[in-house]
Amino acid sequence: MLRKLLILILVITCSFATTAQSSKRPRVALVLSGGGAKGFAHLGVLKVLEEEKIPVDIIVGTSIGSIVGGLYAIGYSADDIIKLAKEGNWPELLSDYVPRRELDQTSKTEQQRYVITLPVAENKFPSLPSGMVNGQNVLNLFCGLMANLPENADFTKFPVPFACVGTDLETGKEIVMTEGFLPTAIFASMAIPGVFVPGKHNGYLLVDGGLVNNFPTDVAKKMGADIIIGVDLRKDLYQADQIGSLDKLTNQIINFYSLNKDSVNNSLCDIIIRPDITGYNTSSFNRQALDTLMVRGTNSALAVVDQLRELKVKNKLLYKTVPSKLVEQQKWKITGIKFSGNYSMSDNLLTNMVNKTLPGEYNYDDIKQSINSLYGMGIFKRVYFKLDDDKNGKILHFHIEEGKAWNFNVGMRLNTRSGISVVLNSTRKDYTKTFGLLSFTADISANPGFSVLAELDKEKWPKIAIQADGNFNQATIYTSKNNHFDTKLYTASLKLFTYQPFLRHSIIGGGVKQEFYGGEIFNINGILPVNSSTGGGKFFYHLYGYYHYDSLNDYYFPTKGSEFYTEFSLTEDLVFNIINPIWMLKNRSAIALTKQSTLMLSAYGRTLFSDVPLQLGNFIASKDYEVRFNHHLPFYGLPSFWSTGKNTFIGCVEYRANIYKKHHLTLAANLLLHSDEFNRFSTYKSIIGGGVTYSYKSPFGPVEFTLGYSDAYRKLTTSVNIGFWF
Repeated sequence: MLRKLLILILVITCSFATTAQSSKRPRVALVLSGGGAKGFAHLGVLKVLEEEKIPVDIIVGTSIGSIVGGLYAIGYSADDIIKLAKEGNWPELLSDYVPRRELDQTSKTEQQRYVITLPVAENKFPSLPSGMVNGQNVLNLFCGLMANLPENADFTKFPVPFACVGTDLETGKEIVMTEGFLPTAIFASMAIPGVFVPGKHNGYLLVDGGLVNNFPTDVAKKMGADIIIGVDLRKDLYQADQIGSLDKLTNQIINFYSLNKDSVNNSLCDIIIRPDITGYNTSSFNRQALDTLMVRGTNSALAVVDQLRELKVKNKLLYKTVPSKLVEQQKWKITGIKFSGNYSMSDNLLTNMVNKTLPGEYNYDDIKQSINSLYGMGIFKRVYFKLDDDKNGKILHFHIEEGKAWNFNVGMRLNTRSGISVVLNSTRKDYTKTFGLLSFTADISANPGFSVLAELDKEKWPKIAIQADGNFNQATIYTSKNNHFDTKLYTASLKLFTYQPFLRHSIIGGGVKQEFYGGEIFNINGILPVNSSTGGGKFFYHLYGYYHYDSLNDYYFPTKGSEFYTEFSLTEDLVFNIINPIWMLKNRSAIALTKQSTLMLSAYGRTLFSDVPLQLGNFIASKDYEVRFNHHLPFYGLPSFWSTGKNTFIGCVEYRANIYKKHHLTLAANLLLHSDEFNRFSTYKSIIGGGVTYSYKSPFGPVEFTLGYSDAYRKLTTSVNIGFWF
């Protein structure tokens, strides 16, 4: 009896031991190397692993591998990540682009005017930035995709334990990140030196982990991996005659640093998958590359599928679906707003810029709109968000890094107004100073000019600013088809004004302006020249108010939105015996007809309620870039400048078609009505005109050629522009 009892105990003990041993199956790690856009191949591999039911118990990545790995670790499936990759606007994500509609007026001007922008260093000289891109958009995308994670997360507690690698910029040492705020960890791991501004995570200043460990299988081993499947996107070192691009040079340098770890890291892999990346590089972020590299990643995984299956059977690997509760919620109930980081503005002002009604339910796009409003002020190096838990919902937490933005800007253009023109600008934004904004602009051309602008601290609402301008213009003024006169005008102005943004895209303002005109001007309706000042000059004083609404998504090639500007002024010279009221309207709206065509509807008008001085009369410019003064109005088919009556109104319809990639063709028709008597319609004269414009949307501004014709001039007019003209 005793013997049978001992045998039974032995059998039960062995059974428990066998069960315990089988429950502790080997842990499988997936290691994803860096490689920029070549990392699209990771998606194809991940898809095959899911289809083959290969479990992933640990995931480790560097650079692009950290992005794919981090998303998978918190519950995104391979299909989810593929969908995100295909829907992503990569040129926008990998830049600091902010939609024009979200920028303040100064930033709009800078965006649509300058080709080159360089920061001014503390020694007061322009310098190269520490990176071309702050990573504003890609970091906030990570924040949105990972918004349900706590700020101080333990990455090893994710549905799939995770780690990523960065390089300490101060010491050059490898930093393995396994805790903290996941979006900043992943951004730091992918921050290629010279391309992205270094990332900050847990007190470290970090750049791309590929510099020290681009294939971190050793990290997976230390995390307890028994089996390692590695996806290696690297290639052998280039020969000297093969290094012909910056991308290849960067890859070569990264591979140098990884050489000393290659033998160890490769030896730790049970299966190494090497997708064919021929023909693509780290910057191939486009749909064609995405589709091709995904297929190649799939094919590379299928090439070793027998090994994967054998590994699965041999080690009795059981697959389980990764929980997705961390990635399910698309809207959050926001109950409060808070700010952290380095900033000088009041929380009240920043909250007004965020413009959110609380409590309220908001998704990522809603939050991104608020971030764009903050970042669009032009003084922050980076703005990103977190969601802190609250008993009633979430606290929307903005982390802000303010900078003393001082930029040196260069714009270049060639057109039929100014010939070759170079625009130099220096703008300083530092709202810790009394004058938060200082800007100086010089236009060096055949018609040179300058502008100096100073605005009080951004904390002051409404805004108070002072601006001085000066211009020299050589022009031909037409009073009719057969009468035109050459003239030279010298103008200068000094204005003190105030303005207040309100609602979305709207500004209301007003001020006083002193203006000087020197040179000759000609009678609006007469055919003989009238020397207005006999070589001298004349001063004018203006009291004005205006309203400006601007929601255009692009200044030069808009596809949606409107710009509306109206101004009313009271003008007088030094005599102050007659007050001259003047009203002006400018409006243009863009309506997208299809993805390739846009309808533009424009209206312009200017009314002089009395006999104003000749210098302030109504004049027509052929194209927008030929407009010399704010009160000149554009019209297809008339030469610049054509004088019109005291009451001038223009309506214009334009149809713009995208004929090939960035090439556009515009057909336009416009009607002009003008008279010296506002309320007598029978006295109005009409001019009908139209034109055709070829445009190319180049990185340095529009390239345009316009032919116009009207029944008043009866000759072809030509206008040419290369570069930004704002």
